[in-house]
Order: sequence, then structure tokens, then C-alpha cells
Amino acid sequence: MKLIQKIIKWLPVILLIFLFLIDRKNPIHVSTYIFILVVYTTILVLRVLDAKNMWHNEFGAEEISKNPSVNKMSELSDELKNK
Repeated sequence: MKLIQKIIKWLPVILLIFLFLIDRKNPIHVSTYIFILVVYTTILVLRVLDAKNMWHNEFGAEEISKNPSVNKMSELSDELKNK
């Protein structure tokens, strides 16, 4: 698991180096680069969505959003601090 996290952490640098090293006329190099880029983008999107779900679960945003008295961001901040 730690190895995968380190690879994901260093993948932007790897992709940048790979971008300079690939042969653009070789379809295998280009398709591999595009595949790795799409996989990395998918991982990032999934991590953002997971963080969003964790935030909603942690702060109970559903209950706060149903509260009609919360109209401003400052009121939302106060409501979150009270939880």
C-alpha cells in the first residue's frame, strides 16, 4: 500500500519526464502515456470525491443544509463549530 502511495505521489514527475522521453511517432509510447495519464486523473478524481464524502459524513452537512436558518457562510461556519 505504501508503495502505491509513493508511486501516486511521484507520478506527476514521472509523467513529465516520460513526456520528454517518449517517441511521439511510436503509437505504443503515446498510448501508454495517455493510458497512464487517464489512470492518474481517475485516481485524483476518486480521491477528491472520497474526501468530499468523508467531509459530509464527518460534519453532517445534510442536517445543516436542511436548516433554514443557515443563510450565510458565517452562519454555516458557526453551525459547524457547534458540532
